Amino acid sequence: MQGFHLFTFKNIPVSVQPFFFILILILAIPMGSGIGMLLFAVNAILGVLIHEFGHALTARHFHLNPEIILGGFGGITQHATPSNKRQDFLVTLAGPMAGLVTGGILYAIFKLSLLTPAATIWVSFPNLTSFFYYMFMINLMWGIFNLIPIRPMDGGRLLAHLLAKVARPSRVENILSLTSVVLAGLLLAYAVLNAQSFMIFIAIYLLVINFGPFLNLFKKDQKTPKMQLVGIQAEAIYEKGLVAARRHDWNALEVLGHQMKRASEGPEQLERAYELLTIACTNLGKYDEALGYAKRARQSDSVKKATERCKRCAS
Repeated sequence: MQGFHLFTFKNIPVSVQPFFFILILILAIPMGSGIGMLLFAVNAILGVLIHEFGHALTARHFHLNPEIILGGFGGITQHATPSNKRQDFLVTLAGPMAGLVTGGILYAIFKLSLLTPAATIWVSFPNLTSFFYYMFMINLMWGIFNLIPIRPMDGGRLLAHLLAKVARPSRVENILSLTSVVLAGLLLAYAVLNAQSFMIFIAIYLLVINFGPFLNLFKKDQKTPKMQLVGIQAEAIYEKGLVAARRHDWNALEVLGHQMKRASEGPEQLERAYELLTIACTNLGKYDEALGYAKRARQSDSVKKATERCKRCAS
């Protein structure tokens, strides 16, 4: 559900779903008085917008046509697929960093104001003080919370990017699934011990969506007939790829690499599909694409040689 349009800023459309206002109301109720609830609600909305515009403005810098939807458990920034992993990493990181930087600036303003005659403003205008405090805390805590490495939060995506630099795709998935379940469980325990009902709901949600992938860690050898058939198809495509490579038919090899990627049954076959794509793109002069595929390919001698060739030719 896309919701209804609110406004557009820097060519970035912002829409909102009705559930978003229910979420803000649930969070604001514990703040007590009417003015306290209002101040918190306004700052909660601003905090989510600052976070999402961190994502969106970075995505706009890379010409990814972003749009922001407020709803669910805060908001989401939708955009075109980044052209490389660096762009994806920066777009993901920009959201939490926008909140943390905003919180840091507000804290610096507060500390500096205490050294000037303006310090009396915090006593004279208690509502302004509350507004400033909520603005600081929401941006700080929202930024920190989103950096927790639990899928599908920003921290989970950032962890996946970092792990991809040192581990195979299958290992990345296993580590991320295990980390997400463990941390979501700890978050649930913390929320229960501190009687934070909304946090309990969030933690349960994170546990539910990560528990399936976690269980798959123990079911790797249990393949259905359909999965076995898909695996056989991928192997047949790989054999055709080897023939195309021996004939130096790089265009055919690239096509077969993409076909195998779609037909791959598991991480090992997927790595070999990226191996075919690395070799094909290298020989076709598509060095940037080849280097991107090489990071996810099986590190065979052919891939290592292709990577070295790409780096020489691209430099």
